[in-house]
Amino acid sequence: MVILVWAYSIASPVVETVFSDRQHYVEGKTSAVALALTLDSLGAIVVPVVAVATTFFVGLFWRVTAPSLILVIAPGLVLAANELVHGRPPTLGLLVTAAVGALLVSVRVKTPDLALVGYLGAIVAAASIAAVYLAPSKVLIAGGTNSFDKSLTGAPLLAGIFTHSNTFGMFLSLALPFVFLARRWPVRLVLFAVVMWALILSSSRTALVGVAVVLAVLLLARVLPRSAFAPVAVGGFAVAVFAVFWLPFTETDPEAYTYRGAIWIFDRQQLGDHWFFGLGAHWFADNYALLRSVLSSAASHAHNLALTALMQGGAVVLVAWGALLVIALFATLRRPSARQRGVGVAFVMALLVMGATETPFGLVGWGPLSASALIPLFVLAGQGWIEREEDEFTRALDAASVPLTRAALRARRR
Repeated sequence: MVILVWAYSIASPVVETVFSDRQHYVEGKTSAVALALTLDSLGAIVVPVVAVATTFFVGLFWRVTAPSLILVIAPGLVLAANELVHGRPPTLGLLVTAAVGALLVSVRVKTPDLALVGYLGAIVAAASIAAVYLAPSKVLIAGGTNSFDKSLTGAPLLAGIFTHSNTFGMFLSLALPFVFLARRWPVRLVLFAVVMWALILSSSRTALVGVAVVLAVLLLARVLPRSAFAPVAVGGFAVAVFAVFWLPFTETDPEAYTYRGAIWIFDRQQLGDHWFFGLGAHWFADNYALLRSVLSSAASHAHNLALTALMQGGAVVLVAWGALLVIALFATLRRPSARQRGVGVAFVMALLVMGATETPFGLVGWGPLSASALIPLFVLAGQGWIEREEDEFTRALDAASVPLTRAALRARRR
């Protein structure tokens, strides 16, 4: 199921990469490839239908863990319902996130299964590196004709199957922790090297900061005992959450953080006193022409996870996503395996740290970043209740299989 959802996530970018040429790169430009647009529209219909059918089937013949299901579908449903507050009917695309969450919980995807995210991320990285030599105009921004000032290597920026190197970098950075779930260390080493090579070629500073956080957390998980790692992880989580809110809401310099300051200042002004319900899920898309003229082509989102959530859905949506992150952290800290604890915490921390200056996944619909951001987040958040339920079921079966004594049989007859 992880492979199917992951493939759906990147299908449109792959098609766009194959049929497009980045010789004339324009930041913020939406896809013009008919097949890619068709896949997006089709997915917005098929995925919810499949998710509902699967959840119903599993609930009918086995069981669906209700708390996990409610947790993962809440952000998407709240965002969709919030559209009614703005006088607009919710679109089907707003339900895709909830549908995928329900699908992953229903089929009981667990942390060890997320090794596939690491493998698949490395495959994308390897294919992108190969394309640098075989078809550079497909994977390099501006088709490889410009190097850009931000390049760390002096070479053109590698965007892979995405339209921007930052998006590509975040995709790989969020997939990187799950490379360490591979069973054999030589495999982990190869996957790590490939992903890091592609990350360096992307020159995404946000993603590289995320990588530094991932490696630091994994190291701490390895050297610290469980009793010490848990408070360190919680403290780091609190600091990251503080940064996510502090940066965009206190910045006054428009040129700060590569002109993100201007975006934050403008978006704060637009948000005004609409902080509880936000401005609507499609506000950025509806006002992109204005945002591009006043700010830049990069203003299609708030470049901050908290501010983007507040703009599109207000505090009600932000709380739903916040609950998901908190529960994912604490569910991960209860894992018996030190490696799984480290991987899960590293992912959550990287997501938050990158969320301070970027929006690491789209809140509307199911985008390509969802493959390495939302699939793991849903699995990590929902696993606790699923495993507790399975443990209770196993204990009940074990108890039922114990032969009863004559006294127990007489007591049962009474």
